[in-house]
Amino acid sequence: MILPYEIIRRIMGRIELYKDKSDCCGCEACVNICKRNAIKMQEDEYGFLYPQIDSSLCVECGQCKNVCSYQNENTEFNEPLLAEAATVTDRELCLKSASGGIFAALAKKILQDGGRVYGCAFTYKAGVLYPEHVRVQSENDLVRLQGSKYVQSRMGNIYKNVKKDLNEGRLVLFSGTPCQISALNSYLKNQEKNNLFTVDIICHGTPSVQLFDDYLKQIEKNINGKIVDFKFRDKSGGWGLKGSIIYKDKRNQLRKKLLPVQLSSYYTLFLDSETYRENCYSCKYAGKKRTGDITLGDYWGVEDEHPEILAENGGRLDKSKGISCVLINTKKGQQLLDCLEEKIERVPSSYEKIAKRNNQLKCPSSHSNVRDTIFDLYKQEGYSAVDQWYFKHIGIKRYVYKLWNFIPRKAQILIKKII
Repeated sequence: MILPYEIIRRIMGRIELYKDKSDCCGCEACVNICKRNAIKMQEDEYGFLYPQIDSSLCVECGQCKNVCSYQNENTEFNEPLLAEAATVTDRELCLKSASGGIFAALAKKILQDGGRVYGCAFTYKAGVLYPEHVRVQSENDLVRLQGSKYVQSRMGNIYKNVKKDLNEGRLVLFSGTPCQISALNSYLKNQEKNNLFTVDIICHGTPSVQLFDDYLKQIEKNINGKIVDFKFRDKSGGWGLKGSIIYKDKRNQLRKKLLPVQLSSYYTLFLDSETYRENCYSCKYAGKKRTGDITLGDYWGVEDEHPEILAENGGRLDKSKGISCVLINTKKGQQLLDCLEEKIERVPSSYEKIAKRNNQLKCPSSHSNVRDTIFDLYKQEGYSAVDQWYFKHIGIKRYVYKLWNFIPRKAQILIKKII
């Protein structure tokens, strides 16, 4: 006997989730919406994830196509109402964050009010660090969500979990890339969202989990150890672009190693926009219109735009700890931020000033011909070939960078001022 859904499938034919890789951002909304679990994410040759339909399970209901906010015109956009420079007053909270600690302060508020917080964390699975969105319900676990992760986060069933929390009347704070925020809003459709607060980050683009994992394996080979923790933004020397790893050496002792951006092939190629998935270079979310209630990022160039607010000039904000740029895009976002009161320092700014050094608030990232070279090497010879190419490419600068990073940070700042 042929079941009704099998008849429909045979008449309608197969659903095409995307025609080109630039049509898919890997948000996994289609995976979450499918009630028959007919869609799985599969890696391409570079590790980028794309949804694939199991035709034996698919009933051609079309929900996967309808939920795709990246391809459809159902994206909820808001233009910034206010723009600010801000930092938390809690020093420890700030030092554990990539910039000014505003997300952490918002998350603490939601947790203290009995809510749940969602964001990207590194989870140690089967001996590797795995970036994935997780649900946090305790302040003790909040540190997992703090700090930048320059790699695409796996979503799993996270949208389903958010919907369940909202249905149970809980407050929810959800952070992610603009495409992930848009995917969540599309997945929730007409769901009551008064208890949902969203924070989108200023996103350059997303490398694959596979590329990141192979980079970590290359480091482990170089140091003869096992990495147990990774930070893209280590503030032990102040606010800036320097990573670090915690690893076990051959004696099983924990050690820390700093990763200056210029001496990291993965980090530099990320900042140069050479390693993102295809759609990032035509991203419809890279602009003034935002998907989150609040947009957060580093306030690069704050010393030029607002020198008067810095502590070194008699102002209230300490640049050495990190300063966030904040775009408040909805009344709901403004109300949440206002609840923090004395817990954060806020100074008015403007979208135009913030966007000067955050180009993704104006347009998508762009890559050079180097991207093809990198991915050809990666496909044919693995990440070690990419690493070798990078250090050959920078040449003698490698030793200049090493020497520079031996100089204490205060001395570096003084040298930069003189130069």
